[in-house]
Amino acid sequence: MNKKNRQKYLQILFSGLAIFCLALLFVGGPQAYSYRTFYQGWGLGHLICFALWTWLYLQWRMQQPLWRKVGEALLLSLLLGASTELLQSLIGREGSWLDLGNDLLGSLLVLTFFGEWKAKLNKRLLWLLRGGLAFLVFWVVLPFVKVAADDLVAWQQFPLLSGFETPLEASRWGGDCIRRLDRQHVYSGSNAMQVELTTNRYSGVWLRHFPADWRGYRAVQFHIYNPQKEPFRYYFRIHDQFHRDNGQRYSDRFNATLVAQPGWNEVEIPLQEVAQAPRGRQLDLSRVAGMILFVGKLEQTQTFYLDEVRLVL
Repeated sequence: MNKKNRQKYLQILFSGLAIFCLALLFVGGPQAYSYRTFYQGWGLGHLICFALWTWLYLQWRMQQPLWRKVGEALLLSLLLGASTELLQSLIGREGSWLDLGNDLLGSLLVLTFFGEWKAKLNKRLLWLLRGGLAFLVFWVVLPFVKVAADDLVAWQQFPLLSGFETPLEASRWGGDCIRRLDRQHVYSGSNAMQVELTTNRYSGVWLRHFPADWRGYRAVQFHIYNPQKEPFRYYFRIHDQFHRDNGQRYSDRFNATLVAQPGWNEVEIPLQEVAQAPRGRQLDLSRVAGMILFVGKLEQTQTFYLDEVRLVL
């Protein structure tokens, strides 16, 4: 295939992809329960879309002077990006300055690597510009790489939900607390997670990114270390996607009150009890959405350590 035909086929292919990308700006996309890899990857679609559209625009305006093409492409990218974000906010989707930044970055990436620059800019300046943009792309893509790597590890570890042995594992957890990996108070392996509860009401830690299908397992088990000389009481809950999407009533999830004695405590919660906990229905163990350890209202901060969170047969 000669160069002219190859260029023609690329234009046809990229034109089809451009139309498809335009539709994806307004339909589809991640939901509240989507895996974070999908969520992060979807945001990168803006960079890819605008890189693709800029390339097509440059092909269409091939005969125009370089600076005119560059100015037009940047202006159109800014206007189109701002317009799509505005339209998304008007139809119930979320407009984002970060998405607009990715739009412009995708456009700049194609413009900077466009061949005509070689004759217009000093070689050293050109590579400096390209290197700066490459760094920005790396910075934008890095969060996706991190969550994709940890999601892959989570699937490989399952039914271990968290052993805290990998550096990104703590990112599966959230909550109103201070969290860090700890090597001194460990139940198994090299690390546990230190959790410092605040004096805010319902301070706690929750597992929010994990394989959601818990069917076929007997119980969820975790190990909690209380470094204090006195026991402390905490609350534990598990909920499914239906609960999260339908009012989050107290009676529509599994709730338990537990006591952590000084030292290590092994806690095992039968999943049969979890499934039967909601009033008037069964908790869907194929779509588990969250697991939370929290307290009511503390007078002073409280620290505990968590390790080896897993499902057991």
